[in-house]
Amino acid sequence: MWQLGTALDEEVRLARMWATAEPFPHLVLDDLVRAESLADLLAVVEEEPIHDYRGDIFSFEASAPEPRTTELRELRESFAASLSPRLARITGKPLRRADLRAYAYRAGHYLLPHSDHQEGVGRSVAFAYYLPSPEPPTGGELELFDVVLAAGEVTATTSARLIEPRANRLCVFDVSDVSLHQVREVLSGLRPSLSGWFYP
Repeated sequence: MWQLGTALDEEVRLARMWATAEPFPHLVLDDLVRAESLADLLAVVEEEPIHDYRGDIFSFEASAPEPRTTELRELRESFAASLSPRLARITGKPLRRADLRAYAYRAGHYLLPHSDHQEGVGRSVAFAYYLPSPEPPTGGELELFDVVLAAGEVTATTSARLIEPRANRLCVFDVSDVSLHQVREVLSGLRPSLSGWFYP
């Protein structure tokens, strides 16, 4: 189901892109899932219950941290098994397993600037895979920030890149103290995704 270039020269090219990406290491890869498999993938996601989540920096709908259905658990395992070895070679990080949740951002939903890095949690590489939407969203871009650190504290930020949540697109990025990012507010439509982290 999952397509990611396996030829050595393709991995070398992606590794170079990862290492030189600004403002921090990341990749944007289109057409991750074969076209004939998209309907099956959507059927699995649609069976997973989602709930409303709101906090100081976020508002969205999402599935539970641990999938409720066998199908989504199997999808998570196949995603990790298929992509972890290749992404490990591309990023130079030991990646073996992944968390995966389904998300739905509707009009008014957002996720304010933050870094996914937490001491002792072990997140290594974050990902967002954008699903086809029956109502393609306006807004909801993934925004990456360039940050200035002083004594380990963020003292300044500048918007550095906007990544459109295009259907069948995978975005992966490094998890560190400087990997500041946000999901801009969705103005209209629906922004569905599968998102989470790879771990050693």
